[in-house]
Amino acid sequence: MKFGKLAIEVVDLLPTPEKVFGVLKLDLKSLLFKVLGPSMIAVGVAIGGGEWLLGPATAVKYGLGMAWIVVVSALLQTVYNVSLVRLIMYTGESPIAYLRRVPPSPKFWTAAIPVMIIVWGSWGLAGIAGSGATALGSMILGRLPADEDAWLVRCLTLVIIALCVLLVLFGRKIERTLEIANWFFMVFVLATLLFVVAPLTVRPEVIVEALRGSFSFGYIPPGADASLIAAWWAYTGLAVGLNFIFMNWYRDKGYGMGSVVGYIPALIGGKRVALLPSGKTFTMSDENVRVFKRWARLLNYDQWLIFFPGAILGMYLPSMIAASLLPRGQELKGWGVAAHVAEGLATIVGKWGYYLIAFIGFVILFSSALGAYVDPVPRNLTDVLWSSERVRKWARGDVRAVYYTLLAAYVALSSWAVFQAQPLILVTIAANIANFIGLLVIPAVMYLSSQLPREIRPKPWEYALLVVFLGLSGYFFAAAILSVK
Repeated sequence: MKFGKLAIEVVDLLPTPEKVFGVLKLDLKSLLFKVLGPSMIAVGVAIGGGEWLLGPATAVKYGLGMAWIVVVSALLQTVYNVSLVRLIMYTGESPIAYLRRVPPSPKFWTAAIPVMIIVWGSWGLAGIAGSGATALGSMILGRLPADEDAWLVRCLTLVIIALCVLLVLFGRKIERTLEIANWFFMVFVLATLLFVVAPLTVRPEVIVEALRGSFSFGYIPPGADASLIAAWWAYTGLAVGLNFIFMNWYRDKGYGMGSVVGYIPALIGGKRVALLPSGKTFTMSDENVRVFKRWARLLNYDQWLIFFPGAILGMYLPSMIAASLLPRGQELKGWGVAAHVAEGLATIVGKWGYYLIAFIGFVILFSSALGAYVDPVPRNLTDVLWSSERVRKWARGDVRAVYYTLLAAYVALSSWAVFQAQPLILVTIAANIANFIGLLVIPAVMYLSSQLPREIRPKPWEYALLVVFLGLSGYFFAAAILSVK
């Protein structure tokens, strides 16, 4: 049968969650340690450059009257993520693979989107790793790195990138390695910010301002930097329309038909896996529809109970901390966004506060470099190339040969980008590329969702929210472009 513009093989049975995860019954323990998890990687990505760099920069310069952007972006991204993963569960294909099923043609999607991902990823990794290096450099120097310390920050940036590459070498599944790492990173970061830093720093009037701003829909201060505001919208949560590159983890986790198609194993500790070049779907029997709806409930748990609150907390906490510590109207730029916050806390509690914030910033930005860039870029490019029989023959059927070759090339390109501009500029450029990509991919997801069998098709309200998501992404992208002088 055809799904979209391409044929897809149909099988009789959709595997149950119990079979995929090897449990007799789904209880709380199996949910926490076996089933839920891709959203924990996503939260690790979400609490990253946008939250630690763009959030504080925007909150200090303009206040928290625009906090509504965070709420709306997190809400719409969660709806969008569910739409993306529903298609993964139906086809077993990652989003960049199933986009080939959308008009105008497979060639368009396998050429245009990968090029944009490479550009976005190269600037983004250099910016995020560079900002993490700023925090690490601050710990080494005991002060904010100055212009003469640029060489140190750039060297530390390359070290951070190398450590990220080292992590994705190990494990059975790369996806599982990322899950374990991000459980540690996010528990540490959220617990420390919520129970240690926030009580010491956040002022009551800032909390009130954030609450009011959460419902001040449409408010944007006159003369605000449109590019910075657009980046705040784009990097709340994941990366707006670009979120599709982070959903591949659900296929590798084994959600729905992803368990039939396969996954990308790690180089050390993984074994050769027969990853199929295209997906499979299932017949619309009553039993399969019932099982699919169970998968959909697990997806909703993962997205609405982990990703959605994590995306909001991840942007609110650093922004409120920065707005409480630093003079309002100050422009944070260059190398020093993360370290400015560290200096602000040190004035309250002493030098240990400086090192604590610098370390938290390093952990946040390291996890973002790992989960948002080092893995997703080569992962998505691998999924594009794996559809080619010539590539599969070159790799002798081992997808790791493609993934790690692309990883090496991508890291080399990002290392070059490290020397081209300062971190905050690189992150802002990457964020606005993400807004543009969304203008292409959001309508494509809506088209494919409309092609799903009636029994599992999304409700009309979901399409309506995706239209709002598309409109706002277009607005913020256009505003950023028009602001360029």
